[in-house]
Amino acid sequence: MLKKEIIIAGLKVNYLVSQDFQAEHALVFLPGWQSPADLFCSVMADTSNLIALNLPGWGGSERPEASWGLAEYAGFLQEFLGKLNINHPILIGHSIGAAVAVEYLDKLASAKKLIIIGGAIIREKSFKTNVFWLGAKIFRFFLPFVGRDWRRRLSAGLINSDYAQAGGLSDIYQRLIKEDGQEAFRRLHLPTALIWGENDQDTPFSQALRLKAMQSTASLDSIPFAGHYCFLDQPSLFKEAINKYL
Repeated sequence: MLKKEIIIAGLKVNYLVSQDFQAEHALVFLPGWQSPADLFCSVMADTSNLIALNLPGWGGSERPEASWGLAEYAGFLQEFLGKLNINHPILIGHSIGAAVAVEYLDKLASAKKLIIIGGAIIREKSFKTNVFWLGAKIFRFFLPFVGRDWRRRLSAGLINSDYAQAGGLSDIYQRLIKEDGQEAFRRLHLPTALIWGENDQDTPFSQALRLKAMQSTASLDSIPFAGHYCFLDQPSLFKEAINKYL
């Protein structure tokens, strides 16, 4: 695949694209939190018309100055697709990338099909997230003299590993994980496929079942012995599943 750069919303972002790419048949992949698009492309590199975008802030793309949420990332996606003359693509989203795709489809535009891989759509408060927020407040209150980087190191493993590793993106991360996409997902009316690792610990398989219940016409493929990155854990089974929808 070819590596390219483009300026969108004043930010220099990079993406990978198939050598035989044709915009009218585009498959657009959006990666998960701080996950470089290269990981997905390492499995799907032989796929025609694939374009994989590194969202602003990760994968080498410049981060926005403001704290972006799903609406801003969806607006960014709209501008990106417009610049490349991509209309009505098949959207493929992993984790937070899937949440961005749902926001984009709910508020801004349409697509031929939506493929969700371990999507971070359901953002209800759980015991784990409550512990995360409480722990973060305790660290800030009792250790105000400790710099942010050191607080992050101290809390790593005790609070939330994604937050601990967010670095300069911690403000964006905190905003994104508060945004629940269930209602937006319910409103979608397009062919939808859910592909999930049965052992996913970040977005448990129970969430896939809940999403399937929200859209009775959606298909659900489970990947055995696979976690949140099911396309890396079981690449052959994953390709067998996703190729049914491409």
